[in-house]
Amino acid sequence: MTEISERQPRQKAPRLALNPRNPSMSRVQNMTLSTGSSIDSENSHRSKNIPMIYQMYESQYEDLRGTIYGPSSPDFHPVQASETLRSSLHGLDTKDQTIINTVLYHNNFQRQKILGAYEDMYSRKLLEDLEEECGGFFFEMCQALFKPAPNYDAQCVYKSLSQLRALRETYLTDYRKSLDKDITVKVEGVVGKMLNLLLCTNRDEGLGIKLNDDLVAKHVKILSNVSIDDIAKNVQVFEELFIGHSWKHIGAVLDKFDETRIDLHDIETVIRRNKTIHSEIRLILLTIARVSRSIQIYFAEKLRTAMTHERVDQSTIIRICVSRSEIDLQDISLEYKRKYQRPLEHDICQSTSGEYTRMICTLLSGFNNLENSFAPTPESIEE
Repeated sequence: MTEISERQPRQKAPRLALNPRNPSMSRVQNMTLSTGSSIDSENSHRSKNIPMIYQMYESQYEDLRGTIYGPSSPDFHPVQASETLRSSLHGLDTKDQTIINTVLYHNNFQRQKILGAYEDMYSRKLLEDLEEECGGFFFEMCQALFKPAPNYDAQCVYKSLSQLRALRETYLTDYRKSLDKDITVKVEGVVGKMLNLLLCTNRDEGLGIKLNDDLVAKHVKILSNVSIDDIAKNVQVFEELFIGHSWKHIGAVLDKFDETRIDLHDIETVIRRNKTIHSEIRLILLTIARVSRSIQIYFAEKLRTAMTHERVDQSTIIRICVSRSEIDLQDISLEYKRKYQRPLEHDICQSTSGEYTRMICTLLSGFNNLENSFAPTPESIEE
């Protein structure tokens, strides 16, 4: 089943500052960045607001916190960052920690400026230099961090579809029948229709969205009058309850529904124990229930699953940590600790190694616990 997107727009959070020189800077949405050529002079005061496409990947809820937001405009110097990275990559020894600090000191939009500045200054591509000097999961994470946020999402979806395509081809080879047609025959195409609705229908999210009590009550009533089997078979009921509404709304509906069933099992237990519906539909319904209640717990569980596989799923670890870093990664870490009684960083260290470990742990900490939380400079490298 296709994963719920890692970049759900969420509510705005007061984030912990990565740069103690700017403790008053609380929101990247208000940040302005230099424009003009990709190389900005220190005297340039031209600026523009961060593009809307990148605002989609920031925290949107007041009570959620990411770990990365980057410096405000006066303290953002792509030329200096490029010089620092070049100094770290050029020479006998690659200074991995300086690379980590420089990359994670900036947000995704600022990293695009750094890529341009680096190429203009040195006629070289930064990612090619990183690949030459680093490699492995460390470089894979650098790739993810430097890829524009919307492009990274598209890449993750493409990989999922590629895996589905490979599965379809294998199914055809092994069973001499089309997976699509077999699914249509066996489950009446409901899985595909549900996934299509989830992936292709806009969801009413964003700052300031308020619950409609009348609509919540209406959906609770619908849910009370149908069974899980009915929802699993009837796409119209599924669409009415779960498509186009905010996760906050769906969570409120499920909570109100559970309140009416005080002496009975909660809806997640009912879904999980139902063995008559198709397993993929059960997983879809369970995922909707878990994400609507707490998307942070959902991702904490996904990280735990990725780390407890016989072979650690590093791609999932990178995908979640990178895609949620400017949204709610700090809250995911807190939920992980609350649920599993140990810090996420502890389990990450057990599942990874080398500079790759240091990069993920730095991303999780958001520089908040580092002694040197200022952006590195070329001069500091030469010392």
